[in-house]
Amino acid sequence: MQKLKMSEVGRYPLWRSDQSWRALIAVIHPGAGNHHINDFHKLAPKGVYMGSTGVPLHEDESAETMMHLDEHVVDAARLLAANKPDVIAWVCTAGSFMKGKGHDERLIKEMEEATHIPCTTTSTAVMAAFRQLGIKKLCLATPYPLDVNEIEKKFLGENGFEVLKADGLDLVDNRILTHLSPNVLYRLAKAIDLPEADGIFISCTGLDVLDIIEPLEKDLGKPVVTSNQASYWLTFKMARVGEPIQGYGRLLREPR
Repeated sequence: MQKLKMSEVGRYPLWRSDQSWRALIAVIHPGAGNHHINDFHKLAPKGVYMGSTGVPLHEDESAETMMHLDEHVVDAARLLAANKPDVIAWVCTAGSFMKGKGHDERLIKEMEEATHIPCTTTSTAVMAAFRQLGIKKLCLATPYPLDVNEIEKKFLGENGFEVLKADGLDLVDNRILTHLSPNVLYRLAKAIDLPEADGIFISCTGLDVLDIIEPLEKDLGKPVVTSNQASYWLTFKMARVGEPIQGYGRLLREPR
């Protein structure tokens, strides 16, 4: 076996544990709930591991509060960069769309300049998922207050995606949002569907929706995208992990 020269050691992740021999994904998430973490462990192929940190808990889901979700993201990215992950992701939908078109791209640029590691955001991943699946017209389901829905609808529209219908649960309490039953969210997503929509998007990384994607796709006959599903799909793609993942919708089944 060829030995590495000492000058080469820094180029290789020799410290990697058995769990992350394939890829290490670093995740920055909002303080509320645990679905960001749980969903990663459901989806990650063997050898793909996570490091994570949360930003300070926000008090509610009001538009005013959600405008400040991203304030500590670059500092959090710097902390995670110490472990030399393959990708760093800001896994928060509202925290990457609230400030309008192009804000997700600006965040990525700031994170990458601070860490020298490839970075992404949930909004970036969601739009990449729409393009992958050929979704141009969609129906939007969220737990957000209705004024936040309008901000998200505008963001998607300015990026070239037509939201035919948007509806939400008008929640401002994080404690309710993160404990919503998947049954409630299944019914919401099914109720907003229109025949002319190319797909359904369930927005918010704090929701427990991963297990309803496949039933919804079978029942509606169209692709369903969710925030965590899209986020991890893109991070795996960026880390060059191409293994199809079964059971969580068309997006993850297709080769990357």
